[in-house]
Amino acid sequence: MASAAKNWSGLVTLCLGQEREKRQVSSQRTSLTKSNGVGALGVPSKPIIQYLPSYRMEPRNPLNKERLELTMRTIMNRNYNEDYLFHPRQSYHLAAQVSEEIKNSIKLMNFDRYRYIVLVTVGELLMQGLCSMVNFLWDAEKDGFVTYSIKTPKFIAVCTVFYLYYD
Repeated sequence: MASAAKNWSGLVTLCLGQEREKRQVSSQRTSLTKSNGVGALGVPSKPIIQYLPSYRMEPRNPLNKERLELTMRTIMNRNYNEDYLFHPRQSYHLAAQVSEEIKNSIKLMNFDRYRYIVLVTVGELLMQGLCSMVNFLWDAEKDGFVTYSIKTPKFIAVCTVFYLYYD
């Protein structure tokens, strides 16, 4: 009985010793890969950025729809006034510039936790119709849109700003 216990304790010591050696070897391997900052294939590894949750559900600076609409209306009226003449190629570039200007102006207002999509559509009025549809998933309480259109006998310009709440 004593020899069986001695054999058993020897077997346990042997197994524990092997496990201890495995842990030492694996810790040496991980410390080598962590210390030199080089990942697989010799490419430097990027540090992993982890953000802590803020536990805040409401923005500190909530979106003001009236200010957003006023900014959009001002920029649209400045660019698409009675002096504007529609030309397909030039109108394309002007629409891109106007949408970028509106987006940057809205971003300068520093509404907290919102993403913006600015869509500017310009077309010449030649007895044609226009049908447009946008479809995506959003939160009906926090997300929304503002639209403004300018219609003259020569052209139509429509701007739509979608604002999406981002947690």
